[in-house]
Amino acid sequence: MHLRFMSICDLLLFLLSVSSLLIFFTFALSSSFANSKLSVTGEGMSYWDDRTSKKEACDKAELDAKNDVLRQIGLERLKSNQVEACSDSGDTVNCELYQSTFNTISGGYIKKFEILEQKRGGIDNKFCVVKITADAVKFKGKHDPNFIISADVGDRRRFFEGSNLTINAELNKKAFVSVFGWYPDIDKENYYKLFPNEFDKNNFLQNRFYIPTKSNSKRYKLDISFPTNLKKDETQEFIIVLATKRKFAILEKIKVSELLTRLDEEGKSNWYMQKIGYSVLRKK
Repeated sequence: MHLRFMSICDLLLFLLSVSSLLIFFTFALSSSFANSKLSVTGEGMSYWDDRTSKKEACDKAELDAKNDVLRQIGLERLKSNQVEACSDSGDTVNCELYQSTFNTISGGYIKKFEILEQKRGGIDNKFCVVKITADAVKFKGKHDPNFIISADVGDRRRFFEGSNLTINAELNKKAFVSVFGWYPDIDKENYYKLFPNEFDKNNFLQNRFYIPTKSNSKRYKLDISFPTNLKKDETQEFIIVLATKRKFAILEKIKVSELLTRLDEEGKSNWYMQKIGYSVLRKK
């Protein structure tokens, strides 16, 4: 009896340990999957008055919904790009601060999303309310604090169509540099490559540099134009300056989510990105 009792106990203990291991293994798999991709519902809203089109209000609400998703999964504090937008009226200059948020923060990004609902709502139905479900991804690794780039387009943040841009930048280490344009009023899903290009092919740069580079500044210019079919008289555009430790090939046009996915595969310590925003005024 004693020996049999011990045998049954051993069997029970064995089954219990196997069960515990299976539970742990299932939980580990579930946690690993959850850490790589999280499906989250987010909501955003933006003011919608008689001077604001449905597209403009709902696009901003959509960005807010994406940022709501990223905040919910506990990523780093949201970083926004602020653009000082000024309007000239005779001798009077009226300035306002335009703030636009990208569908990415320093800790991760939205890989794909689906709009569940888009409608008027909020106080007195004066807002566009957008609800989405999105797959949010956390970047692997951390930025290398010894690998940075600083860039700007000068002191101005407002340009009339027909002006030219010059990007002033500085690297603390030699790196491969790529520059993109993002024009959310006409195409919010894609970045367009500005540099390197057929006139300026060498993008392995160091220290302080300009784009167009000094040696090729007479061959091409970065012209600022105004979207043909846009009804409003002012639009916001963005320059994205990317520095990578390794050569990073990019086509002339790339989806924002695809670029961020590829950068995630590179590892966060191997790249650094800076975004510059500005306004463009239509000439009347």
